[in-house]
Amino acid sequence: MDYCRFRLAKIEEASGTVRILSFDGEVPQYKPGNFFLIRLEGADGKKVFRPFSAATHPSEHNLRFCVKRNGAFTELLWKLHIGDSAEISGPYGTFLLDDNDGERVFIAGGTGIAPLRGMAMQTLIEEKRASLFHSASTLAGLVYYDEMMLFKARNPNFDFFPAVTQQEMPREWQGMQGRLTEEAIAEKLGKLSGKTFYLCGPKGMVSSLAEGLLKAGVPKGKIKKEEWG
Repeated sequence: MDYCRFRLAKIEEASGTVRILSFDGEVPQYKPGNFFLIRLEGADGKKVFRPFSAATHPSEHNLRFCVKRNGAFTELLWKLHIGDSAEISGPYGTFLLDDNDGERVFIAGGTGIAPLRGMAMQTLIEEKRASLFHSASTLAGLVYYDEMMLFKARNPNFDFFPAVTQQEMPREWQGMQGRLTEEAIAEKLGKLSGKTFYLCGPKGMVSSLAEGLLKAGVPKGKIKKEEWG
């Protein structure tokens, strides 16, 4: 694997446990949905790496990653300061858009929004119909909420359905409340047929939704997923 050195250009505090890290460097050609390997030097001096999906679209000319603080490697990322460097290799992965599909439905859990952001942007460029469901335990966990609301306001072919699973929301909350299920998704979409589903998030959530979509009659070839944990 070939690594190139990138400079940390910006740190955004998305929530108490999630940061968006922006890296500048010689960005290789990639597709929405691809992931990259980030390599850093550990406390023992040995180099370690982890995969992270690009949260950018190729037109944005840098690489951004949506990182949840949940382990030894992310602690290393948290210690980086603006101007520090990291080694990045890629792109990798097969979680990509199907050029021949019609309407697309993106379903994200937590930081699973990362690859789906670029995919949604590409879908808007292609002027295809799309919906994006994003589930998080709290409102703060809905990374890119404001941006997705803007996409919805500006694009009649794009719907955004945020869902909060644990935080009690005020009466004026216009989003969904509770865990995403195939029934809840069908209620918003009207029907599931004729659509391609792109799922990204924790394994339990993705596996449960994929199974539910299959039982609801969605063909296996129309369910694409990326999961972790």
